[in-house]
Formats: sequence, structure tokens, C-alpha cells
Amino acid sequence: MVGTDQTVVETTLCAGRFRCPNCEQALRPWGFGVTREVRGRVGSERRQFRRSICRPCKKTHVLVPEDTLVRRRDSAEVIGTALTRAAQGASHRLIAIELDRQDSTVWDWLCRFRLMAVRIREFFTRWAHVLDPGRPAPAPTGSDCSDALDAIGVLAQMAVRRFGPRPPWHMASALTRGLLLCNTSPNWVQPV
Repeated sequence: MVGTDQTVVETTLCAGRFRCPNCEQALRPWGFGVTREVRGRVGSERRQFRRSICRPCKKTHVLVPEDTLVRRRDSAEVIGTALTRAAQGASHRLIAIELDRQDSTVWDWLCRFRLMAVRIREFFTRWAHVLDPGRPAPAPTGSDCSDALDAIGVLAQMAVRRFGPRPPWHMASALTRGLLLCNTSPNWVQPV
């Protein structure tokens, strides 16, 4: 996961400051991925993500901006809005209408989040503990999904206080390497 400023990403990549997730060696530029549409709250944007290569292990990597999730057409903010609305009691059909998305798309997001909710809560609670070891974990709400959203929200607030402003869903995407709603075993950034 990289930031959203393409100039900064390119400068950082060319300087060799991005590291290979497999062997920790410097990544180098390696062309661009296919152009894809990323849908935001209002409108969509055609993007071509930067590719990189790790010369020692010969692996290539697509540098995915933190405002997106891997293999999702919609931005992290749009998906986060849907998850929040669902926790507030909105049905997937109502959320789909509000966001102008297909019912099946919203249903998929909500199902993936429900399946991952306990793991998401535990992951973001661990990160919050690293940032503020004295802070107690959020009290259970009785819903795994609400607990997971609370954990993301608590960590987002703590991160803003410590590191400055950053949209909460960008932070969630970055920490999960864009795999917040993955359908495989995720390789998230673990706290040290």
C-alpha cells in the first residue's frame, strides 16, 4: 500500500524506499498495471497503478493506493460508508440505493465484513494497544460487526492524535494492505 499522491509515490519508488514484502529489498519501477476504474462517492476515476519489481527475488508488485482495497472497484471510503450504515441498521438494499451501487455488490461487502469481523476487531484492537497501551479495549456492543467498526474508529482517532489527519478508511486499508475484505488468508501489517 502506498499513499495517494502519485508524485510522492514515484519519487519514493525511484529512490528505492519501498521494500519488497517478501524479502525486504528495495523495489524498483516496473511499468504500470492495467487501467481500472475506481468509483468514489461521486463519480469515478480511471487509474493506472504503478508496478514495481524486486530484483533479488524477481517478484513484481502493484503499488495500490491506500484509498482503495485490493480487487474492489469502489474506494475504501465508499465501502466504509456501507459498513457503517449497516452497523446503524440499514439494509443492504437501502445502502445500495444510497450509494448508487448494485444490491449484490453491497451484499458482498457486508458478507465479507461479517465473516472477518472478529479478526478485524482483534487486529485493530492490537494496533490501538500499541499506540496507547494504557487505554482499555472498547466495550463489546453485542455485535461482531459493530465491535470491529468500533475498533477501527478507536484506532483511527488515536492515529490522528499521534500522526495527524488521515481518513479512517485509508488507515484501515493501509494497515490491512488493502485486504480488509479479502477472501483469502490476509497478510496484514502486524504491530511490533
